[in-house]
Amino acid sequence: MKINTEQLDALLRQQDQAAGAVRKQPGKGGGFAAALAEQLEISSGSGAPAAAPLPPGAQAGLISQMLLGNVEETPALNPDEDLLREAFNQASGTLDLWDSYVDALGKPAAGESLREVYSLLQGIDGKVAELKQGTAGVRGQNPGFDSLLNELEIMTATEKFKFNRGDYNA
Repeated sequence: MKINTEQLDALLRQQDQAAGAVRKQPGKGGGFAAALAEQLEISSGSGAPAAAPLPPGAQAGLISQMLLGNVEETPALNPDEDLLREAFNQASGTLDLWDSYVDALGKPAAGESLREVYSLLQGIDGKVAELKQGTAGVRGQNPGFDSLLNELEIMTATEKFKFNRGDYNA
């Protein structure tokens, strides 16, 4: 059986054209994908994106730096800068808890049960709820933070549903 790559080639050309259009219009709100691509190009020191993928912790740190960088560029427009910084720090801590949860779920330590892993998930849920409640006054000021908070909330609810449904067995 011969594999036909015409559709794949067409898709790759379309993505390259779309990426070129985003790079040509940096001031026209290319969204999160454009900002991430731009930051990766800057951090690699060349015109091409970084070749090696970053570990999850470094990705979270890079995203936090990008989002905080946007806050630093417009300090006069954002009077709640300290609150946003604290919120990003809390979100970073929550992402670290997610890393711990994934590690505990993937490689349970000796004597560690699913109850202990679930208690970690409940702790994450509490942190997300606390973060959401604590940042109610600044939501809407930074779309990147709003998106991050929304993703954290969705991941937590989905994981709790999967856990309660019985997807994970001891």
